[in-house]
Formats: sequence, structure tokens, C-alpha cells
Amino acid sequence: MSTPTLPPAPSPGDPGNPQAPAASPSTPLPAGLQQDTGAGTTNSGSYFFQVVVNGKPVNIVLNQQVQATDQVNPNITASGEAQRQFLHPNDVTTANTVMDQIKTIQDWYGQANVRQKYINEMYQAGLISSKKSPSANEVAAAWAMVVQEAAIQNKTLGSSAVSADDLLAKAAQQGWSSINPTLSTQDGGVNGTGNLNNAVDSTSQTETVYKSYVDPATAMGTLADSYFRLMGRNPTPSEYNAFMTSLYGYQNEVNTGSDKTTSKGPNTGAAFDPSTGLPVDQSGSSSGTDTQTNVVSQRGIAQRGIQFLAGQQALQSPEEGAYQAATTYFNAFIKALGAPAAGMEASGPTTTVP
Repeated sequence: MSTPTLPPAPSPGDPGNPQAPAASPSTPLPAGLQQDTGAGTTNSGSYFFQVVVNGKPVNIVLNQQVQATDQVNPNITASGEAQRQFLHPNDVTTANTVMDQIKTIQDWYGQANVRQKYINEMYQAGLISSKKSPSANEVAAAWAMVVQEAAIQNKTLGSSAVSADDLLAKAAQQGWSSINPTLSTQDGGVNGTGNLNNAVDSTSQTETVYKSYVDPATAMGTLADSYFRLMGRNPTPSEYNAFMTSLYGYQNEVNTGSDKTTSKGPNTGAAFDPSTGLPVDQSGSSSGTDTQTNVVSQRGIAQRGIQFLAGQQALQSPEEGAYQAATTYFNAFIKALGAPAAGMEASGPTTTVP
């Protein structure tokens, strides 16, 4: 009986055998670089390392589009290299990898003049919330994002790519968002808006006012009634116009009530969302919705008020006194004469001003 031939043992990481053990990485991770296993964290699979800024350890999490060994700018010019050595005198690396460049913050942060230069540029680029007292974490996160963006541009632009220092200087002139970066402020987790001088995203504020006035026919009818009672005639067209102008002017000045509905967006006085740099509105949203206020203003005036204003206009006419003297006041005069005129009847209205 022949012995059966067994299949060859699977090699480590054999792609044709899902049960094969995983292959060992051919290239070890750079010293200090770790991978988040995802146990109890939200950055599962991400690579991170630690830098010490102003004596404080800060974790730098790399974006998934970037590797620690990616080149930042291998084609750096002589002048660019001279500037790099000036700004980072203790940096003797020649590889210019993402990890190496981010770690240079441990050198330049301790130099007050160089540190302030970077902080000023980061604030102007909209990557940090303040240039007076930013935290070490803020500055480190901003610097890490600039370096990673420079590395991404190096992959896509090649020899046209600029150094991290040049990229930050460019963003400081226009704002980070204006240079069309691959990494947004949300991607980098920086506490800034991405706008020039960290300006808050503008939101439009509009207000629509619906005014409710008294019905014109009601107003003119009330005036006609007052003129007839007080002067025995109807108002002229010019008197109608004068009354309507006066009445609407009064209603514009006196708001007797309003019904206001407001839809709120970001409140510039509210707290900022550190992940977006945008202000948070009352609903907890930082989506940047506009503010719309609808106001229904009741400009109405009661019927008694219209009667009063109509009567006041009639009283201003010289005719009113003469008419009252010839009618209402004449009736009182006849009654005062006593018996000789006892059988006479009043010939005019007896109503008074409303």
C-alpha cells in the first residue's frame, strides 16, 4: 500500500490559504511608532507616536492617508535646507520623513522666537484658536497636520511640492481652507476654523417682518362718520389721504403685539466644537445653518382708537367750530330763552367728540 502524498505545508502569510498564519512584517516599524489595536479606543488601526512639547508628552495620531516613513520633501532646495537647519538646528536627519519632521517640534518649541513665528503663522492659517496662549497640544496637532499635508502633496506633486515650512507660510497668507488641502481641519483634529486669522465661518442673518395694518375702508368710514357728526359733511380726498398717512404713521410707531418665530444656526458667542472649529448652536449642531427670524407684527388699532384719531382731525378744521355753533350749540341757546321758544325743536346733532 502506497503512502498518500500530503500537500505542502502552508507558508506564513500564504494568500491562497486563509488558515495560514499571518506573515511577519518585512520592515520593522520605526522606533517609537505604535499601532492602536482598538481596545477601548476610537482610533482602531491608526498609527501614533509620542513627542514631548514643553515637557509634556503629546500623542500624534497619523492620518490614514499618511505613513510615518513617507517623505515630506526629498527634493528640498539648498535655500530650503538652509532654512530648515536654521529653524531646526538640532535636527540632523536627512530622510525628512513625516515622523522625523513632526518630531522637530521638540527642538524649535523651546526657542521663543521660532516658536512664536510658528504660532503666529498657525493662527493666521486658522489652525489654532489663539496666538497668545495656545496649548502645547494645539500647536503639536497643527504642526503634525502641516507636515502630513506636505507629505501628501509630495506624493501628488513630486518636485513641485513644498516643504512643511513653506506650506504653512502660504496658508498663513490665505487661510488653510483657501489652499485646497487634502487634510481639512476636521481631518487633522485641530482647534481652528481653517479661515484666515481663525475667523468664524460667517452666517447670514435675515429677518422677515409681516405688518398687519387696519383695513383702509374701516379707517375711511370712521373718518367720514366723524366729519358728518362734527361738521355735517364728508371728508375731501385730501382729508382722507391726510388721515390715512397719519393713521399708518401711528401704527408704525406703536407695535401692539408680535408673533416671532426664530430658526437659529451657529451662535458666535457659544462654545466652539474643537473638532470643527465652528460655533455650536443651541441644538448642539455646528452645521453652519443661517439664522432666519420671522416676525408678524400686529400694527392694528382698535375701533375706539380710530374714532378718537378721526375726531381729533375733524376738530382741527375751522369748520367744526362754526358747524357746532350753528347746530348743537344753537339748540342749547334756544332752550336758554325759556317759554317764548318752548315749542321749538333742536335742528342739529347733539353728539360730542368721541
